[in-house]
Amino acid sequence: IVIKGSDLQLPFQACLKIEKLGDLILKATEPQMVLFNLYDDWLQSISSYTAFSRLILILRALHINTDKAKQILRPNKDVLTEPHHIWPSLDNQDWINVEVALKNLILADYGQKNNVNIHSLTQSEVRDIILGMEIAPPSEQRQQIAEIEKQSGEASQLTAVTTRTTNVHGDEMIVTTTSPHEQKLFSSKTDWRVRAISATNLHLRTNHIYVSSDDVKETGYTYILPKNVLKKFICISDLRTQIAGLMYGVSPPSNSQVKEIRCIVVPPQWGSHTFVTLPNQLPEHEYLKEMEPLGWVHTQPSELPQLSPQDVITHAKLLDDNKSWDGEKTIVITCSFTPGSCSLTAYKLTPAGFEWGRNNRDREHSHQGYLPTFYEKVQMLLSDKFLGYFMVPDQGSWNYNFSGVKHQANMKYVVTLGVPKEYYHEAHRPMHFLNFSEMETAIADDTTDREDVFQ
Repeated sequence: IVIKGSDLQLPFQACLKIEKLGDLILKATEPQMVLFNLYDDWLQSISSYTAFSRLILILRALHINTDKAKQILRPNKDVLTEPHHIWPSLDNQDWINVEVALKNLILADYGQKNNVNIHSLTQSEVRDIILGMEIAPPSEQRQQIAEIEKQSGEASQLTAVTTRTTNVHGDEMIVTTTSPHEQKLFSSKTDWRVRAISATNLHLRTNHIYVSSDDVKETGYTYILPKNVLKKFICISDLRTQIAGLMYGVSPPSNSQVKEIRCIVVPPQWGSHTFVTLPNQLPEHEYLKEMEPLGWVHTQPSELPQLSPQDVITHAKLLDDNKSWDGEKTIVITCSFTPGSCSLTAYKLTPAGFEWGRNNRDREHSHQGYLPTFYEKVQMLLSDKFLGYFMVPDQGSWNYNFSGVKHQANMKYVVTLGVPKEYYHEAHRPMHFLNFSEMETAIADDTTDREDVFQ
C-alpha cells in the first residue's frame, strides 16, 4: 500500500483488521512481498470512482466498529469470499444495500460522539465525514456565526471621527472615518524621517568611490570630474530618491579630447527612485557662457547593468529641446549607491538611442523596443588637481520633493554661485514645521494653573 500526503484522514490502517491479511501476517515465517487488489473484480461492473467510494466506506466502517462492519459485509452465512478476493462476493443490488448500511453506521457513530442529529447534516457534510475531513460540529458553527453577528452589530454602533490633516503638498484634507482600522496611523516603509537619519551617513560613502571602466569606448572624449564636487553632490542626495545636476566644463588648451567638468548646476527638481524631473528652461549665467554643456549627472538607489530607459528618455528630451547641447559631447553620469560605497558610470547616447528616446516620452510605463545598443560607455576620471563649484537657484529651494505641486515644467528660475543645501534641510520642507507652530499655539492658549512638583 502506497500512502501519500493528503488533507483527508483516509482509514487505510483498517486494512490490518481484514481477516485474510491478518492471517497472512500471523502465518508468515519469512519476509515476503504480497500484492493484493483491494477492488477485487469491482471494476468490471462499476466505475473507478464508485469503487473508491465503496472502499472508503468499508475501511471507515471497519475503523469505527469492526464487528458491526463485518456483519454488514456478510449479512448471511451463504455469502462466500473467493480465494483470490478480499471482500465477499455480492451482486450490485446487495452492494447497494451494504453501502447504505455502512454509511448509516458511520453517521450514527459521528452523531453519537458529537451529539448531532444526523438528519440535519447536509450532503457535503456527509461526504466530508466519510472521507475523514475535519469539520466543525454544528454547535461550534453556530457559535462562530453568533460571534460574527456580534462583531457586525458592534461595527454598526461606531461613532464617526472627523480629522483635519495637511499632506506633503500643503493641502488641507478633512477625512471622516467610522471603522477602527481607518483610525489607525499609517506608517510607510519609506518614512522620510528614517531616510533622513540614513542620509547623515552619506559622507562615509565618499571614502569608497569606484569608477566603472568595463566595456569603455577608448575613442572619443574623456571626462574629468573633480572630487570635491562629486563628494558634495553625494552628501546632499537621498538614498532612494534620485537627484540630478547639469554639468558644464571646458577643454584644456593642450588637449581638445579631454573635457574638464568645472560646474554642476542643481536646478529645481523632484524625483522618484527611477527618474528625476527638471524644468524645461536651461540655466543662464555669465559664468556658464564661458563653458559648454557636458550633460547631466544623477544618483540612483541601486547599480544597474545598463543605462535605464528613463535616463535615455530624459537625455533625449534635453538634446531635442536644447540645440546648444551636442549629442557627441553631452553624457549621462550615474552615481549608484552600492553597499557602503558609490559606483560611477558614464554613458553617451547613440543616434538610435536618441531617436528612440525622442519618440518615447513616457517614463513611467513599459518601454517597448529598448535595446542595449542605444548607449555607449565613455571614459571618465576623477581628479583633485582642480576644483569645481556649484550653482543653485537664486530664490527658493532646489528640492521640490516635499512640495511637488509647486514644481512646474515651464517654471523660470535664476541661478547663482552657491553651495546646495542637503536633501532634508529645513529650507526644503517648511510644511513639516507647521505642526510645531500649531502645538505652540495650543500651549499658549492653555492657561490652566498647574502644580510644579519640582518646587
